[in-house]
Amino acid sequence: MTRRADLIAYAHVMKTGGQTMCDILRQSFPGRHCDLQAEGVATQDDLRFARSFYRGLRSVAGHGVVPLGDLASACDSIRYFLFMRDPVERCVSHYQYRRNKDETSDFEPWLEKHANYQSRFLLRTRGSWPVVADAACAIDVVERHVGFVGLQERFDESLVMLARWVGDPAFDVAYRARNVAASSSIRKQILGDPRTVEMIRAHHVEDEKLYRHVRDAVYPRQLARYGARLDADVAALRSRIPAPQRRILARALAAVKRGVLYKPLARAFHASHGAQA
Repeated sequence: MTRRADLIAYAHVMKTGGQTMCDILRQSFPGRHCDLQAEGVATQDDLRFARSFYRGLRSVAGHGVVPLGDLASACDSIRYFLFMRDPVERCVSHYQYRRNKDETSDFEPWLEKHANYQSRFLLRTRGSWPVVADAACAIDVVERHVGFVGLQERFDESLVMLARWVGDPAFDVAYRARNVAASSSIRKQILGDPRTVEMIRAHHVEDEKLYRHVRDAVYPRQLARYGARLDADVAALRSRIPAPQRRILARALAAVKRGVLYKPLARAFHASHGAQA
């Protein structure tokens, strides 16, 4: 369970249910949640800048929020959580997402660039992504620096356990699914080709080691800590899905602050700091 003094930091791994998770945070903490704007890995300066807009900041999220960053230097206490996903499924979903947006490259060169994505994500500090993935180092990051790990394949169950870990009455994990692919034709085509699936596996050997450790060691420990009420609590959550919109006015005001003030000024902040570097 987190303390009220803790800043909750969601390290958003691509295609692990992240947009839905961010929506849960925004709905639970309107005006006190920030999707951190960062160029690469979010830094203590990024967090200090965000806190000038968000008084009483309770949670942050983003692709640049990583456990090995230096955000702890800008707050009294911070606790990280993230979600992970089967490496093959995550890879294909990621590629389909990019193709549906703006990706034009063929799958094989894209795969080379995004191999072992989850392991490399966890090993980011500053600067560019690690070229070489190391599952043992990524597992150490999870064990030493991450307070909770959910599984995208067991999303509802993970949310129920996450809610207890957060331990804040305002944190409500009832949700409406976000960022669901309009078409899954690319995914079906890739997963329907055994040769391509084996190629994906060959490019995710370290991710597979990491994922198995989380699935077979970390996640069962979290299940054991939760106890016997888990099935009943998951059923109760599912009875509330899809969740109605709540705190509509507070969320609307928070969205205006985010879109009109924080995001444009954060971009200017990065531009000015980049010019000074």
